[in-house]
Amino acid sequence: MHHASAADRSRRTPLRSSPAPTRLRASILVWLVASFVCAAAQVSAAELRNIVLVSVDTLRADALAPYGGASPTPYIDELAAGGVVFEDTMTTIGKTGPAFASLFSSLYPPTHGARRNGVAMRPDVPVLAEILGEAGFESAAFISNWTLRSRLAAVDRGFDHYDEEFNKKRYVLGPPERDAETLQAAVFEWFETREDTSPLFLWVHFSEPHTPYKSHPGFEPPESSPKDRAPGWQKRQRYASEVMYTDHQIGKLLERLAEFLDLDQTLLVFVADHGESLGEHNYWGHGKNALWPNLRIPLIVKGPGVPTGVRSAVPASIVDITPTLLELLDIPSEETFQGHSLVPALGGGDTNSRPRYALGDRHTALTSEKRENFDNPLQIALELDQIKTVFDFQKRETIYFDLSTDPNELRPLKEPPLDLEPPLRRRLANWYRELPKYEASSGVLSEEDRRALESLGYVGAP
Repeated sequence: MHHASAADRSRRTPLRSSPAPTRLRASILVWLVASFVCAAAQVSAAELRNIVLVSVDTLRADALAPYGGASPTPYIDELAAGGVVFEDTMTTIGKTGPAFASLFSSLYPPTHGARRNGVAMRPDVPVLAEILGEAGFESAAFISNWTLRSRLAAVDRGFDHYDEEFNKKRYVLGPPERDAETLQAAVFEWFETREDTSPLFLWVHFSEPHTPYKSHPGFEPPESSPKDRAPGWQKRQRYASEVMYTDHQIGKLLERLAEFLDLDQTLLVFVADHGESLGEHNYWGHGKNALWPNLRIPLIVKGPGVPTGVRSAVPASIVDITPTLLELLDIPSEETFQGHSLVPALGGGDTNSRPRYALGDRHTALTSEKRENFDNPLQIALELDQIKTVFDFQKRETIYFDLSTDPNELRPLKEPPLDLEPPLRRRLANWYRELPKYEASSGVLSEEDRRALESLGYVGAP
């Protein structure tokens, strides 16, 4: 499937620089530090030729060894050791299509319009593949999750090749998709016949460990002790097996990519679309709340000009990925972007705090009448300086968490634990009120799509 690039980028503007300090001494110091940081993370056109985005569906950050996970993930460990690990990264929403629309457009779901799976992103916002196409990149995507089908999510826009040929079921129940081995076979079958010698933007999306979780022989996680076997522990063991299996498949992918791409000239970005609740807060699954198991995702960047063995505590979001890639390529960002570049953090700088936002929303509606009831999401959330603020539209209440003492959000507070002006609740309300909103229409779902989304748990009442 081929797509034309957007015709006009006249509104692009460079990323804003920080204001200069007033004192000359401080100015010189900041200039020296900034020069070092930019030098550490600066990539020339000669060094960076390809971008490979490897994403994993439904992957919690804390399921991986670099983020404190108990199960071995040696290939992701190696990736982390060779690049920069962002320790504190959030998605915008716990749904696959909307999360990738946020990644590629650098917009929050109410603005890009794809607030639920089965609802397409709006067609008039600039997206990463289009921008890279104008810069001379060929782009190819290989997906494995039904919700990313082009007719549903519209995240295929700008890709020269968007491979969504599902020919088998991952599980006995559920829609036809493809497992990790079939996905990789498609990737390298395409490489074998590729004739284009342009720089390449490659996106490969693994669907494991999405439900229903499956145990993989040879990928058994450490046994949990009987005292740790809370209800649902068998599910958690199967989820961990899926993560270990996916780690192995990612290792195979990266190893064989070296046959077709010069990895010394390739930037690797590893990320998840969203996390997964495994019984925390009495919830299994993802998407319908704005709590940490849904929102915390891994983000690792490795490649030319990127330091090795760096762990960054800078607050990051999935909307920051596209501005970061564009700055590394010296391509101006769009005025429409709501994320910001993480390039300063690649060199160990940029320790400034900044607000990050997310939301939880309902499942896909089957009728236009029901969609009209979705004016507001279920929840919206703000994180700033280790304080989490959540507003629940149904309960009409705001709760707070002090993440410095309660990172698992177990002890909600009725009042904010610190004083700010304006108050946190007002900041969150102002953000949502002022956020440009666009309600894209999914039209009428086909019976095939309806059955597929329903089997994945994305269709139904809130």
